[in-house]
Amino acid sequence: MENYKRKKTSSINNSPTLLLFAFAFFCFVQKVQAIPPSKVQVANTKEQHSSYQDNRIIVVPSISARAIVNPGKGWVIYGSVKNQPSEVLDIATVGYVRYSWSKLEPEEGLYQWEVIDNDIKAWKEAGKKFAFGVMCASTHSSNFWVSPKWVFDAGAKYDSFELKDPKLNTTGTPGSKLVPVFDDPVFIKKMENFIKALAARYDGNPNIAFIDIRSYGNWGEGHMYPFGKPDISIEKYKEHIQIHRDAFHKTLLQLPTGPNYNGSIYDWAVSIGVGLRRDGICGNSDGGELTRCNGKMASVFEFFGNYEMMEKLGWWYGKKDDQNRGFTLESCIEKGKPTYCDLSRGGESGLNLLKKEPDLIRKLTNRLGYHFVLSKAVLPSVLSKNKENRISVTWENKGVAPIYIPAKVAYALISSDGQIVKSCEATASTPEGWESDHAVTNEDKLNFRDVKTGKYILAVGILQPNDGKRPSIKIGVELKNTSGWYELGMITLK
Repeated sequence: MENYKRKKTSSINNSPTLLLFAFAFFCFVQKVQAIPPSKVQVANTKEQHSSYQDNRIIVVPSISARAIVNPGKGWVIYGSVKNQPSEVLDIATVGYVRYSWSKLEPEEGLYQWEVIDNDIKAWKEAGKKFAFGVMCASTHSSNFWVSPKWVFDAGAKYDSFELKDPKLNTTGTPGSKLVPVFDDPVFIKKMENFIKALAARYDGNPNIAFIDIRSYGNWGEGHMYPFGKPDISIEKYKEHIQIHRDAFHKTLLQLPTGPNYNGSIYDWAVSIGVGLRRDGICGNSDGGELTRCNGKMASVFEFFGNYEMMEKLGWWYGKKDDQNRGFTLESCIEKGKPTYCDLSRGGESGLNLLKKEPDLIRKLTNRLGYHFVLSKAVLPSVLSKNKENRISVTWENKGVAPIYIPAKVAYALISSDGQIVKSCEATASTPEGWESDHAVTNEDKLNFRDVKTGKYILAVGILQPNDGKRPSIKIGVELKNTSGWYELGMITLK
């Protein structure tokens, strides 16, 4: 074997063909080294795949697997900021509270707005928006007078209901409960006065994500369970809704969808600019009631009960009971296409859900509402000061719904020391037009006439109207991020 190897090696070394091959290879290497840098492929990195071709930079970013928390969408957590574990606060975007009318207006015309003001302030300091609803009846209240006693002293009619040994804690707590006659004219008039005062105080508040319409039914959910009373007529329910709509012109309203009305009242509510929410997700609803909101305005999910309860009953896994209750959260989100969703009320239950289902919550964080991904960008490596420059960008919305808050795409030049030198708005990329599970390619025109020539990093961002130079809407890609701007590549401005 050793003689064979030596013989073969000797034969090769003396081959004229091999010598010619070696000479040709040497010439090829020299030619490759002489190719201009603009023609050479740039090595792949963890953050992106980029190449330079014909004086163009082609960027194909890697999609981020992280949970991306963005404004105008996401998880809702309940109660006080102080009761929220840090992990729950980190992934949520909205804090939420339900108030009793009697707590806010204990005497006619005497309003305790500091109750709401303090909650808005606390959630704002935590970096979150706030949402709330005001109930007129609740089987969970230990106070009989959920609606103020003075309303009934003024002549409004009411009944009482004795709740005994509820099978599920979601039904309420034992005791005597107030049941207003919700279509009583005195009740409606006093409620209308309160709603007008509420709107005068909070309509258009930038720290509020939405306000529920909860003037009718148990918990304000638009039904009379478990009171055993008939529902009010559709016309009277519309009167409740219209009172709110007439008072609120800026802040988004959310109407709970009850099980006892046909869809026409909810179609009508959406037509006048009222959003919808479903309280009962994974239990007695798969979220399908909210599809009528899709493409028009944000909608909201609330679990039937907390995660622990629904897991114990099997509903969390889609196991049906004898009333056909039980749906997986993911299937509900895919069907109902909500913008916001309850995170098992937050607190310790929310934390338990995060620990037990980390992959699911990470996935659904990005699936809720909008989730924008930059799939590809093609830009010139040299930009001109004296004319418009064109950049081709492909965007995908990997969320279940469009974006419903104002947003715009912009481009920025970043200096070598990380300063934002200049930005300009996109001329074709418009986030509000990016539909769920669709890709769109736009050609934006860039103009940097008043910037000094030199080398800069070109970056892209998505901004809300009050962002200034720091975009607040995150893009779901692994690109280097400088002050909210996602870097596309180094360019030369001439």
